[in-house]
Amino acid sequence: MTTTATLETSHVRLTPGEEAAVAVRIANTGTTVEGYQIEVLGVPAAWAQVEPAQIAGVYPSEATTATITFRPPRDAAVPVGSLDFGVRIVPVDHAEQVVTPEGVVEILPFLESVAELVPRTTTGRMGARHQVAVDNRGNAPATLTIKATDDGKHLGFKIDPGLLVVEPGTAAFSTVKVKPAKRIWRGASVTYPFAVTVSAENSTPVVLDGVHVQTATLPKWFMKALLALLALLALLALAWFVLLRPVIESAARAAVAEETEAAVQAAEDAQQAAAAAQQAAQDSANTAAQTDAAAQDQLEQMETLREGILPPAEISVPSVNRLEVSAGPNASDVAAFTVPDGQTLRLYDLLLNNPQGDFGTVSVETSIDGQSQVLMQLGLENFRDSDFHFQTPVVVPAGGEVRFFLSCRQPGAPFGLTPPPAECADALTFGGNLVSPAPQPTPTAGG
Repeated sequence: MTTTATLETSHVRLTPGEEAAVAVRIANTGTTVEGYQIEVLGVPAAWAQVEPAQIAGVYPSEATTATITFRPPRDAAVPVGSLDFGVRIVPVDHAEQVVTPEGVVEILPFLESVAELVPRTTTGRMGARHQVAVDNRGNAPATLTIKATDDGKHLGFKIDPGLLVVEPGTAAFSTVKVKPAKRIWRGASVTYPFAVTVSAENSTPVVLDGVHVQTATLPKWFMKALLALLALLALLALAWFVLLRPVIESAARAAVAEETEAAVQAAEDAQQAAAAAQQAAQDSANTAAQTDAAAQDQLEQMETLREGILPPAEISVPSVNRLEVSAGPNASDVAAFTVPDGQTLRLYDLLLNNPQGDFGTVSVETSIDGQSQVLMQLGLENFRDSDFHFQTPVVVPAGGEVRFFLSCRQPGAPFGLTPPPAECADALTFGGNLVSPAPQPTPTAGG
């Protein structure tokens, strides 16, 4: 052998994001001047640098030194544990006499997590739901405890789950249900601030501020509507007793008097002459037939009016649609749903899916007559699945669009998936009702 090489130390311990240097001593044991090429082998080679990588002019019986600097990135992809490496030294004039001293790099764990409360503010009569999204950017599993408090003890909390174990490079979610201690029957809304604490061992807790706005059970217009209804009932009662009832009683008495007079006159006519009585009977029969025909005609008119009263104004059909987008790193994509002609979309529910754990942003927008409105914009690293519900629907008329935008910064790397995805792939599922005008009723014959 014309070359020997030794490492200053064969065991290096460091945390991702830091660096450590190891010297390698190279001695020329041959009889001629020799040059060398140096490279690092093994997993650590991806984040190792040799200085210098080439050495020229080492005289016999002399030695030189090169420095290996390890700089593992502060990323969840760098695993915890020991990684073997070798330093391959190739003599330029004696390439077959390669020497490879070996060592071990021990990667230490580091904790780095990001938490977010979604949404920050909720409104409801008897409570609402929030979600805590935790993204573990460290290289070791993180065990997190989630608690919620409010200063005035006005709220009750139910957290599911209260303990999260988040694997490296993944995100997890916990639901926080907020419920006021007392019901507000009527009056102004009350705002209750609260705090959600996310804590892990050997790290500083993260405090997330939230707000719940409790609204009254009875809406503001309820008492006014009740008073208006009572006033209307009182007015109808007054009109009955003052106007309608006297008129009906007077008409009844007049009708009875007329019938009595007609009966007396008929009796007198019957006594005077049979012919006159027969003629009166015939007239009475004719009058009855005319009355019956008039009544039948009135019934037909009322039936026609009844069929035209309160026809259905619209037809509502449940609708569920899904938009999917995908893009490579530092690229974007958009998908859109167009409301069909003659229909209106009433949007109640949104469900966003990030199955790979991608990094970047997504946004949901509506486009009506060329005017765009952003409904929400979220960071992909903050959720895997996230749903939203609207108490008042978002209305998109015919020809309008629901658009789903993706801006991919980095595709996710699901644990155990080889090779990892090359593109961000996310989806939006939205539900609501497609509403169209009801057809007009067909007129009946003779109407």
